[in-house]
Amino acid sequence: MSSRPAAPRLLRPVPLPLWLQGVVEALVTAMISLLAVMVPTLAVWATGGFERPTIEGAVQVGGVLWLALHAVPVTVATAMPTAPDHLITGTAWLVPWGLTLVPLALSWRAGRRLARASYRDQAWQAFVGAVGAYALVGLAVAFLPGMDELTAHPAPAALLPALLFGVAALAGARREAGTWAHLIGLDLTERISRRSQYERWAGSYAWSVVRAAAVAVLALTGLNALLVAGRLAVEWAAVVTVAQAIGGGPLGGLLVALLQIGWLPTFTAWSIAWTAGPGFSVGADSLYSVFGATPATAPALPVLGALPVTWSPWQLLLLAVPIGAGAVAGVWLLREGENHLDDWLHTRHGSRAVSLTLSTLALAVLTGLLAGLLLLVPLALTSGTLGLGTLTDIGSHVWAVCAAVAGWVALGCAAGYLAALAVAGHRDGTTTVPRSGDRTPRIGPLAALRGRPSPRRARD
Repeated sequence: MSSRPAAPRLLRPVPLPLWLQGVVEALVTAMISLLAVMVPTLAVWATGGFERPTIEGAVQVGGVLWLALHAVPVTVATAMPTAPDHLITGTAWLVPWGLTLVPLALSWRAGRRLARASYRDQAWQAFVGAVGAYALVGLAVAFLPGMDELTAHPAPAALLPALLFGVAALAGARREAGTWAHLIGLDLTERISRRSQYERWAGSYAWSVVRAAAVAVLALTGLNALLVAGRLAVEWAAVVTVAQAIGGGPLGGLLVALLQIGWLPTFTAWSIAWTAGPGFSVGADSLYSVFGATPATAPALPVLGALPVTWSPWQLLLLAVPIGAGAVAGVWLLREGENHLDDWLHTRHGSRAVSLTLSTLALAVLTGLLAGLLLLVPLALTSGTLGLGTLTDIGSHVWAVCAAVAGWVALGCAAGYLAALAVAGHRDGTTTVPRSGDRTPRIGPLAALRGRPSPRRARD
């Protein structure tokens, strides 16, 4: 049996440095996402969907759309109807986050590949090269030649795509590595194990409240997504009428439809603001809320034909949506069984009525506050501007909506927790409520208010 001769030393493959592997992964990610935007854009231009005389203008439009997917503000210039030689400029920023999932998914994949290629504590080298290369791609796209109607400033064009790429790639790398120790040399699990039992109890209580707030936000988002779908179904005729008025040909209509799909997360966030009470605006002189509607002229986007321009008293019933999301979080908290504050209050005061009331109130308030804080960034990111006229104010009234959601979720959380407690006690035929870390009930709410003692159990 003959063995294969060894390859000459000069012909052996040389392993790439980690920073260079990062550059390659970033360039591949950027090129794939660019092609995903450029191909349909050039197809629309080729069929006469754009009023662009040259292919350079169409390429520039594709580049601007790619930057918009990465949350880069775009400078828009348009001529005044009365003075065509005079241009009005403004900054447009309304990110189609649904389409942003495409480059984010590609970046997440790149992060996983870089984590597999890196040794322990050396992943930062690959990430430095990858983030730097992605920033250079964004900078190059900002300098694409074309018309002056759509431009992007070089600084955000370089920084914001690199930031999104870095966050998504880091998430993918963490998923691949399974622990931060492989990436940064910090083992959080080992550090937590050094803490005292009381510190671990406090940490598990805080972590359960954070997860309950996330459950409330997810439930609120899902319910409002269903509301958006229902509203589109009811107002489908108005949506189709606006789409027919736009024209643009089959490919142009397809591109508009894709943009609207990309804005579905934005419309869901607006629905959250609508059901919470403070509402949202599509233009500085408009307001849409369950408490009333002040409609105004909206951009010619088909999906905006479904805006709730008329108000009816029954819309006040939609306040049950954030309250219901809070109730879901309350039920989840009871099933989680990490109410260590209830244990602590009961050992201090000995009264079940006091411990149950105060611990439930604390859980509800903390869950509501955290739910409002968790919505702060998504609501801000789904608001924006089109840069011209009254359309400089589009989106939710962020702080007011977060405060309203915090209140409604807290109310629903308390109601859901106590209701689930009563149902669990009635179903099991016992007067107990769950101790922390236990799924079995210890005392029912009615018995607690009568001051009935709870059985003492040994702690682990």
